[in-house]
Amino acid sequence: MVRKQVNVSLNDAEFAALNFLALEHNTKRSTILKNLINHHQLKEPKMMPQQALEINHQLKKMGNNLNQLTKLAHQNGKMESLSPLYEMRDELNQICQQLK
Repeated sequence: MVRKQVNVSLNDAEFAALNFLALEHNTKRSTILKNLINHHQLKEPKMMPQQALEINHQLKKMGNNLNQLTKLAHQNGKMESLSPLYEMRDELNQICQQLK
């Protein structure tokens, strides 16, 4: 088996945490990282990245349609009907942000 080497950049807090764990377990930093990799359980993703991109694309298209409806309402003086459009637009924006 050929050993591979990986270089990792850590900020000060991450480096301090790694040092603390190494001291606490009386072992090397590399051993701590290996143990974390080998014993860490990853959660299943909610959806595949391609699905998220497609949903994000569709939501953006819906948001564009809402913006066009809002613009039309402004132009035609139908201001009283804008409140639901603004709410829908905000909800779509929140969903798009969550998918990024």
